[in-house]
Amino acid sequence: MSMPTLARIMKRLAYLPFLLTLATPARAQEQTGFAKDGGYLGVSSLFNFSFGGETFDGKSAYQWQGGEEIVILPRFEGVHNALRAVGGYRSGRGAFEFSFDRTKHDGSFLGQPSEATFYVLNFDERIYLLTRSRIQPHVLLGGNIPWLKIKDGSYLDPDLGDASYRGFGVNTEGGVTVYPHPRVGVSAGYRYRMMWFDSASGVSHNTGKLRPRFHENTGSFVVTGLFTF
Repeated sequence: MSMPTLARIMKRLAYLPFLLTLATPARAQEQTGFAKDGGYLGVSSLFNFSFGGETFDGKSAYQWQGGEEIVILPRFEGVHNALRAVGGYRSGRGAFEFSFDRTKHDGSFLGQPSEATFYVLNFDERIYLLTRSRIQPHVLLGGNIPWLKIKDGSYLDPDLGDASYRGFGVNTEGGVTVYPHPRVGVSAGYRYRMMWFDSASGVSHNTGKLRPRFHENTGSFVVTGLFTF
């Protein structure tokens, strides 16, 4: 081994004590932090989830332009306990989160009973405040892709079939998350969702564009349990 090569090796080894002094506080910070960074999974419970009734009012219907097919707009009752799967990744103050909702709704149209299933994919950014505390307030802003399937909600003489509405929307939420353990979080807050339905299909399976778009809001209290890997 030549002397210049040996000198370079010795120079690099001299940095090891310095790097070790940096690594020790970093490990200690990870062990004592109130919330661990990384991927997480969880389950949410939504309470008193309901539609605002702005569009789905129980007395209106949509008819295809130039045709006779109609799809109804029932009025729905609230769902008092709905479950939602949650997954995401936290890094520092922020977390990107995705979730999926599926809820059953009973309602009525012109006094007749109606049933529907509501699906929505959510893509959200959650921002945590006071991250040096075990109790961390949070705000959330994101988007959603909703679709609503109404049983026997479409009619084209002489056929009756399911109706489906699809669209896009915006999510907001404010609340607080408590970390009893760095890997475990319990979150509570109020979520408000705005949606615009811009297409519909019915018994003929033809898709029609809704102009103007149908607008609907939902709001609910939500409690979430999270586990970080």
